[in-house]
Amino acid sequence: MGFDSLCDISPASKHWSINVRVARMWDYCGTRDGQPPIHVDLVLVDDKGTAMYAEIPGTEAKKFKELIQENGVYSLKKFFVAPSKSSYKPFPAKYMIKFTPWTTVTNTEVVPKSFPTHVYNLVPFCDLPSRVGAQDYFTDVLGQIVGVSKLGHVRMSTNSSDTAKRVIALRDDRNTEVKLVLWGQRAVEFDAELVFDNGQNTAVVGVFVGLLMKSYNSELLLHLLINYFMLALQMSTHDPVSIVDDETLSGGSACRWYLNEDIPEIDSCFDRLGDDFAKVQWISTGTEKFAASRNRADLPRKTVAELRELDPWETEATDFLCTVSITSVAPEQPWWFQSCSKCHRSATSYGSEYRCSGGCVSTKAYPKYRLCLVGTDGTGSAEFVFFNRVAQQLVGKTVMSLLRSSGLPREIAAVVCQKYTLAVSVTQKSLSQRNISFQVNAIETFFGRQNSVPHDTRVSTILPLAMTAASSLDDSLTSSLDQVLDGPSGSELPVVIPELTMPAEDILKKAGPIRMPLRSLKRKEPEGAKTSKNLTKDAVLTSQNIDPDSIPRNASPPVKLASEVIAAGNEVHLHGKSPEVGVEDEADSDAKKRKVPPEATDPTSTVTRLPKKTGLKKGK
Repeated sequence: MGFDSLCDISPASKHWSINVRVARMWDYCGTRDGQPPIHVDLVLVDDKGTAMYAEIPGTEAKKFKELIQENGVYSLKKFFVAPSKSSYKPFPAKYMIKFTPWTTVTNTEVVPKSFPTHVYNLVPFCDLPSRVGAQDYFTDVLGQIVGVSKLGHVRMSTNSSDTAKRVIALRDDRNTEVKLVLWGQRAVEFDAELVFDNGQNTAVVGVFVGLLMKSYNSELLLHLLINYFMLALQMSTHDPVSIVDDETLSGGSACRWYLNEDIPEIDSCFDRLGDDFAKVQWISTGTEKFAASRNRADLPRKTVAELRELDPWETEATDFLCTVSITSVAPEQPWWFQSCSKCHRSATSYGSEYRCSGGCVSTKAYPKYRLCLVGTDGTGSAEFVFFNRVAQQLVGKTVMSLLRSSGLPREIAAVVCQKYTLAVSVTQKSLSQRNISFQVNAIETFFGRQNSVPHDTRVSTILPLAMTAASSLDDSLTSSLDQVLDGPSGSELPVVIPELTMPAEDILKKAGPIRMPLRSLKRKEPEGAKTSKNLTKDAVLTSQNIDPDSIPRNASPPVKLASEVIAAGNEVHLHGKSPEVGVEDEADSDAKKRKVPPEATDPTSTVTRLPKKTGLKKGK
């Protein structure tokens, strides 16, 4: 029977029948590892190259995970087609597929060799700064691996156990470097030793998909444009130019990687590199720095009266702990603002675009929290400003979900009479006004709703805080407080608040270097165990991420296929052949089936010796 193409299906009907490959499949378990999935996410692609995102509800996860395997080809019926979700899509798309308990899944036995296997939407390194904090869709990149770290562990406040972390250094054709951090199970699955060993004899080039671009130090974001001007000046040298260290790619559950695969963009990268490639080096995980930035137990404690006596010029860069009860929401101040997509300052609408108050060149802006609350501890009252992720942690809802409310949303009004211990610092605006206000950098402890609020023993007037530059703390993860907000009033039992994680030049082609696909990188034994490493062709690496509802974006560019079929839909590259079908011709085996020489399987060998690559095919 005939199947419908993914580019033709829409919510107009419920009787679609499609035949698709599951290019990617991962569980979304919220902010905690090891929990049952809230939903299972899939990237589907049909034989014409059109890709679409699909979602299986958590209640049906067990049933469908027994029927569907990643990289398998299936015919599907009895599903809904709905408008695509507003955030954390694998790629720009108009529609998505939603599985139902009645959805039928039938395995396809005969699969054409031309059926695409990879789906990606590559972003150049020079465009990564514009993706900092963006949540509309994931970011995919191509780069040469020049550094890998050992497996490290950090204790996240959202988990009761340590979280695995691994750092990878990537470099593009213009010598720009960026760090990629893998988290949780994905950090464990990435075999850094295998990559390092092979990276001594050949370039290791990878496509990494399902990433987020994050900023762990907002003040450095303003220097990114300067970095790229410097990059233009240094292009004549071979010195690598790094994106600011605190601007990193982050890979969680949605992340996948394809190393030295037979993909056109990887082939082109090998052509440009020739024999002039950088050997993979061991680098630091940066675990110590990451953990230290979150240790606030030793911060000095202040009463509100003591905070108000501070000299803002002397304490501008200092954090303090203060325990307060929220008495009111500042009525003169809006609780959200339009934030510039690059520097995160406030932006003003000009027609269909925005103009940044900081003077940067960005014309895009997104709604973000700027929540002004008055708090007291009985010694005095002060204004506390919650930006972005901290405000979202306080309220338990995203900005976009509350914009639908008229007036002050009830979720924000509900924080009045709640008691918190806050990590605060003096706002920039306090440098030029008499009444000091404070920016909340973290919520340390939640005490619950209070039966009575301490009486302010001082007469104080809280002046409205004028709109100022917004903090650029990213909105990447959410942690709802709904469970504790619904608890009994008057509770003084403290609850520790989970913290939220925060044109190429033509180059003469040289002879292709040694190259071998690295596809079996899932580690089943602890790092440090001595195992023989075999390079096979049947596995694809996987990784872990987070999925809150946030900011909508617009359009859907056309899908691009490595098989050179272009269909209406998403601008996504697809390439590959079915691993399920027969043996390829002998004439193609040299370029498409790179086998490991006998000496590579010798357990006494510490470095895999790979045959010299005789030629690269640049597309099918």
